[in-house]
Amino acid sequence: MSMRIGDYAGISAGFQNNTSKAGKYNNVRDYSNYLMGKYSCLKPGNNAAVSVTSGLLKKAMADEETGAWLERELAKAPDYIAAAQKSAIAHGSTLKSVSIEFGEEYSTMCTLVVTDGGGTDPEIDKWLEKVKENQAKKKEEEKKLEQRKSKAQELEKSLQKIELKGYDLEDLMHQFTKKLSVSGPGNETGSFDVRA
Repeated sequence: MSMRIGDYAGISAGFQNNTSKAGKYNNVRDYSNYLMGKYSCLKPGNNAAVSVTSGLLKKAMADEETGAWLERELAKAPDYIAAAQKSAIAHGSTLKSVSIEFGEEYSTMCTLVVTDGGGTDPEIDKWLEKVKENQAKKKEEEKKLEQRKSKAQELEKSLQKIELKGYDLEDLMHQFTKKLSVSGPGNETGSFDVRA
């Protein structure tokens, strides 16, 4: 059984959260590699695949709204497949194969193969689990990166620059000691620039 799903209802919700990075890439290959790195659902399994047409990739690179739509849909693709699997089970069938292709003009083509007998296909289950694990790893990496950025910003705020001008080293050291005592005991880090 195959069906064409055009213009998801969610598309008309607008593009308030444009998080697409499509405009930052100079060619389709680099953009495609970025998407494959971010959305593990683009790595096909034995019975499950998600793909994007080259025409849509080009359009997404040129149009920020299209890029944002594509990234939102790619993030939801595993959920669509899991929902299709549950729907098949509810009707006493098994989803044996599924592919989703995102194309130009916000179109989506979904091809499903369903057989009698309820249950899940182990290959699709493995693929969904792998995608879920990769998403969790990606979120953890992003969280760690954000923590590192936050720590770096805190460290930068705690640093002080002290500029001293003097006649000789003894005078500079005296000024330095005086400035440190004025800045308070809580300051453990700092730098100073000695210019004579």
